Amino acid sequence: MNLTVSYLEKIRLPFLHKLYKDNYPSGKPKGNEEIVVLETNKKIIGSIRIKAYEDCHFLTGMMITKEMRQQNLGSYLLQQLAPFLPLNTSYCLCEPSLTNFYIQNSFKRAEYNSVPNSIKVKYDRYTKDGKTLDILVYKNPTI
Repeated sequence: MNLTVSYLEKIRLPFLHKLYKDNYPSGKPKGNEEIVVLETNKKIIGSIRIKAYEDCHFLTGMMITKEMRQQNLGSYLLQQLAPFLPLNTSYCLCEPSLTNFYIQNSFKRAEYNSVPNSIKVKYDRYTKDGKTLDILVYKNPTI
């Protein structure tokens, strides 16, 4: 399988909206964030959204299309992210069932008190109704 990882061309955002609706309905890609896509033969099969803050990135909305799941493509996408992360530190919030997946892909658990305020605000907003999430951190090895 010939895989490429690149930034999404903004003109393709409406197509990505449909992919998210079909494959990850709660994810909503926005034009004001960087989106990295995984493609095979010019067909998007996965993506992850990157929000840049002053001192870190926030990774959110990782999606692999349903027909391409269970092929380690999520791991492949995460392993290719370093060049797209110009800041040293990136965070993500995930359901506990996904924590080991991220840890296997170079993330580590982060304690609430050790993360930047921008991440605390997101964590608080997502968990205020009782949802359980883990905070994970990724240190860019290329910086």
